[in-house]
Amino acid sequence: MVPSRQEPSLRTPALLAWVICAFAAVASGAGLFVGGLYRDNAWVIPQNRGTDLVTLAVAVPVLILAARLAARGSARASIVWFGVLGYLWYVYAGASFAYALNMAFLLYVALFSLCTAALVALATRLDVDAVWGHFDAGTPVRPVALYLLFVALMLLVLWLGQLVPFFSSGVLPESVTLAGGQTMFVYVLDLGVVVPMAVLGAVWLWQRRPWGPLLAGFVLVKVATMGMALLSMTWFMIRAGQPVEVTLSVVWVFLAISGIATAVWFLRHCR
Repeated sequence: MVPSRQEPSLRTPALLAWVICAFAAVASGAGLFVGGLYRDNAWVIPQNRGTDLVTLAVAVPVLILAARLAARGSARASIVWFGVLGYLWYVYAGASFAYALNMAFLLYVALFSLCTAALVALATRLDVDAVWGHFDAGTPVRPVALYLLFVALMLLVLWLGQLVPFFSSGVLPESVTLAGGQTMFVYVLDLGVVVPMAVLGAVWLWQRRPWGPLLAGFVLVKVATMGMALLSMTWFMIRAGQPVEVTLSVVWVFLAISGIATAVWFLRHCR
């Protein structure tokens, strides 16, 4: 039931958040506990289940709490709400386009659509000037902006390091071969969405534009949650006896720790 204390302008994104939480709990719970749901190969299934664990144990509870606190006027919670929606949009965009067809497919599509609608509804209803006004004079604007640029550069180097050799030799990247596909959805979402948003967030934050802290916080929360999901994937892969690339595992550890630390540091200055 939607909390009665929320502001009228946030009723639509709050209602969408509750529906998303219910659907995401069912989808991730099914992935974790329903045997045989996933029809992907043995290298991909542990990754799917690792993502499910973080979605169920972290993203859903945090989204519920953030939506409730934001409805009571918390600018900090509004930023977290926006970021967790971004994580869920990323996860279920990938599930809709890349997972082998399974019995939860329509649920993935519904979540992808609902998260898109919720992001638009929240972005058009938040008072970004008021959110910016909650940050104090000690906000680490430039360090956070530089971190966002570093994340963008790291993703560019990571994925172009796999794609450029393919363009020159025609040999598929190992991760694509192991996944049993012809491409990887993460190339599209990271290079086409996350990298541009990280750069834009860094620039707007550096220029102290009203959308700067909201977009920066969005990317920081997304990096923190996705970093945790990547670590969870690695753990599930090790348990399943699947090959794990050490270099990438180190990158995931860095993303998880640095994303959480930077997000906390940044949001502590939102009073």
